[in-house]
Amino acid sequence: MNSAAIATTAPPEQAAAVFRQTLTALTYESIQPLRAKLFEFLDIQGMDAAYASMFALTVTEVLTNLVKHPPRKAGYVDVKLRLTPRHVYLDVSDDSAAFADFDAKCKTALSHLNAAGSLAESGYGLGCILRQHTQVTYTAGSRSPDGLNHFRVRDSAKRLTPRSTSDAAHKPCVFIVDDDPVALLRHGDMLEELYNVITFSDARQAVQAFAAERPSLVVSDLNMPGMDGIGLREALSALDGGNTTPFVFLSAEAASQNSPYISALGVDDFLCKPVAKDRLLTVAARLMTRSLQVKQALEGKFHQQLTDTLKPALPERYGGWRLCTMTAAAEAGGGDFTLWHEAPAHLLAVLADVMGHGPQAKFFSYAYAGYLRSIFRLQAQSADPARFLSALSASIEGDDFLESIILTCQGFQLFPNGAAAIASAGHPPPLLVTANGCQPLEIAGPLPGLVSDAGYNLLRLQLAAGDKLVFATDGFLQAFGLEGTRRTKLLALLDDAATETAADAAARLWQEYRKDLRSLPKDDATLVVAEYGGDA
Repeated sequence: MNSAAIATTAPPEQAAAVFRQTLTALTYESIQPLRAKLFEFLDIQGMDAAYASMFALTVTEVLTNLVKHPPRKAGYVDVKLRLTPRHVYLDVSDDSAAFADFDAKCKTALSHLNAAGSLAESGYGLGCILRQHTQVTYTAGSRSPDGLNHFRVRDSAKRLTPRSTSDAAHKPCVFIVDDDPVALLRHGDMLEELYNVITFSDARQAVQAFAAERPSLVVSDLNMPGMDGIGLREALSALDGGNTTPFVFLSAEAASQNSPYISALGVDDFLCKPVAKDRLLTVAARLMTRSLQVKQALEGKFHQQLTDTLKPALPERYGGWRLCTMTAAAEAGGGDFTLWHEAPAHLLAVLADVMGHGPQAKFFSYAYAGYLRSIFRLQAQSADPARFLSALSASIEGDDFLESIILTCQGFQLFPNGAAAIASAGHPPPLLVTANGCQPLEIAGPLPGLVSDAGYNLLRLQLAAGDKLVFATDGFLQAFGLEGTRRTKLLALLDDAATETAADAAARLWQEYRKDLRSLPKDDATLVVAEYGGDA
């Protein structure tokens, strides 16, 4: 694979950052490294992780189509992504046979999506791409000045934000509802310095706007014509999230605050008109702080439960093997997990990584782990890693939910006599550490579910006493970058690991990984060092 990444260019009209990779031989094995480089580039540029994952998925789909479908395969592929302050431009050009009837296939894909409500689309991945981006075009080589086919995507860069931008810089939204225009203006003026205030003179308008605006607080007059404050509270309580949104009544009738019916509505506070600015600000801050604390407590408990369930773990000993597993969970998501089965004849293990960040990735990992566990139980007694990955890929293909998630997976089998067998599905290559130093192992395969009847190669090895196998997910390896002094340091540490125990080698590698982390990682990171001791 020939590659050249351009860090930054500056066209006359506006500054832009450009990523570019050129491939002279496109295979399933070459897609994963390119995807990892693109994701790293987008992360450096400050793109939101979920948005970066979306573009990585698009590139994966386009390149997979080029491997799978054209009758004349591509001998040249150029992937170029350009970021400007306002837009993201992706252009994948190639010299393969043109993609026939592209516009017609797009219409079919959209019809399928509208009918099925899913990301699946008849094998070409167009449904997924069209749903994710605002503008998608394809130009065949016969109509291009350079004679190449061009698959182009244009999208907004609104989710490309400076790293210094804080969530606190975005003001919480507050609804104020009152039929009195003077009171509406006065209370809005009290809050607008700290909050994004939206005013309504009709409560029904506030109900209609609730889903789109998602206010952090609703302040409403009690007595209004048409839908009054009580009706508003009842209507909002029936909406998703409405019952947990803090709600304050304003009224000139002080006696109303003692009404049992109003108390039963779950109103958070009752303020008597006229209300002082300090009083209104104090109540707003208190209620939003309490709401945030409750939300964080509930989400934290949920994420912790998922994290504890998914936490990668492998047995510390098997036959003549010693295994050491190090893992770090991302603050709010990430998707590493392991599965393993120990039998007298062998230990079969799987290291998986769901691509993405945040709570959604954690949920997908949890769902995927349960799905894989059921397949794994059926396969673990008799299957080798390659057969397991083939069974997994076949199960994923055609599944609307699972096809919309990118999973990389590596299976390995350890035998008591020091033999090992490894298969990979889009996962970073493992490393072999011997007395002669460290070397990456050439074992690769397509992402699960992307290829019909996927066959995975099985790499067989025989380790001597003291030899080690090192497995890691993207979250660990990307901390060292793709090149430069950090990657050189990693390789040097692995060379030195030949004389260390598995535990000592893992501890040193992990210490180096943690050096540049300011807090919890943005992505789950997992490292497994398996050493054969020759003492089975």
